[in-house]
Amino acid sequence: MKQKTGKKASRSTIPESIGLFGNPEKEDIGEALSMVDAHCREAGVRLVATEELGVHMAGRVDLTSAEDLCDCVDLIIVFGGDGTMLRAVRTLVSAKTPLLGINLGSLGYLTDVYLTELSDTLDHLLKGEFTIVERARIRGEVRRDGRKEIEYTALNDIVVNMGTLPRALYMEVRVGKVTLGKFLGDGLIVSTPTGSTAYNLSAGGPIVHPGVAGHLVTPICPHSLAMRPMIVPATSSVELKLHDVGQGATLTSDGQESCALIQGDRVLYKKADSPIRLVKMPRNDFFRAMRHKLQWGAIKRRRNQK
Repeated sequence: MKQKTGKKASRSTIPESIGLFGNPEKEDIGEALSMVDAHCREAGVRLVATEELGVHMAGRVDLTSAEDLCDCVDLIIVFGGDGTMLRAVRTLVSAKTPLLGINLGSLGYLTDVYLTELSDTLDHLLKGEFTIVERARIRGEVRRDGRKEIEYTALNDIVVNMGTLPRALYMEVRVGKVTLGKFLGDGLIVSTPTGSTAYNLSAGGPIVHPGVAGHLVTPICPHSLAMRPMIVPATSSVELKLHDVGQGATLTSDGQESCALIQGDRVLYKKADSPIRLVKMPRNDFFRAMRHKLQWGAIKRRRNQK
């Protein structure tokens, strides 16, 4: 599949091969896979599925491991909810292969094509009528006693919060070389604009268009009204230092990978080197999705009671 150059978005031609990745336990995944199989056979496009989808696709398409899928195909279709998409981003080795999300879950901020739209979406896809957009990721590095302990990369967010016992953490936040001060709270969310509609939104942070180059820094239940969510440039580094963790603290990356933190740990956040590439159809606009998901403007007028 040949692609035109472009930093944020590019038009693409018809893919010659498509990979299939998804949650085999989703109720409608069999129907969705059959629909893709039928469209691609008619168009002469080769399909390769992950081994876990063999229960649905064995004998119909080639199977391979998730780690090798990117090396076999031009584009990957992900079936499931946002959790499945985040798992695909974490599991698939290459960040260059574009991903198209088919929503078989509930929210679907990342998997924004519904099953009812799948047939039309495949028609556009197999005609090359789609756009590839880049979504920035964030990297979080845990440093302990001056050494790197572990590192994670996330598409949505990297969260530090309380451990198993509900005791507030005593933290300090720095942006670049400037400290924002120390505060008590349940934790801190550092997210990408893509992750602004995830935990950040629930914690009172702002909704940010994914095209904005920035990081969202959102305290979780701070014990001070002065600590408010903020957006900092993507070129800025953010540092969180844990002065007192009580019974412990936990760092979580995209809600899927985690590690325990101890007193004195520092978490350094920076923009990741490589973005993720997502396939978007003409109708899958960010504001359309927000209007639908968040029910913007869905105010019903009361009828005059007689």
